[in-house]
Amino acid sequence: MGISYTSRRDFGNTAFKWQCACLAIWLVLILYFVHRYPGDGQLLLFLLPAIGFFAVKLIPGTGFDFQGVVFAGSFFCCSLSSALYEDFHKNRIWDVIETALAIVCAMAFGFVFFRLMGKAFQRLA
Repeated sequence: MGISYTSRRDFGNTAFKWQCACLAIWLVLILYFVHRYPGDGQLLLFLLPAIGFFAVKLIPGTGFDFQGVVFAGSFFCCSLSSALYEDFHKNRIWDVIETALAIVCAMAFGFVFFRLMGKAFQRLA
């Protein structure tokens, strides 16, 4: 089983930049959906990251580690959306920045974790 990963030369590709732009739009949509439908928060917490994970796999040439970024970002945007909206509504900009940095750190962790997990799986297979 061949698992592809994001390489350094992918960072300069236009396709990768489009993926990152679409990721940002996806995360904003997640924030909107979770805020718009708060009663379905538990369902959206598991549904939206799964949709993002499998949708990214449909894009040719996307690395497994980028799927980890999408999954982690989607999950943490779902779980922290109420805190983001509350802090933004109360004009607590530093708290908004802190929560956004927590989401970015979670995405970095997802990148590293999925890369390591894929490499371990390749060795076992």
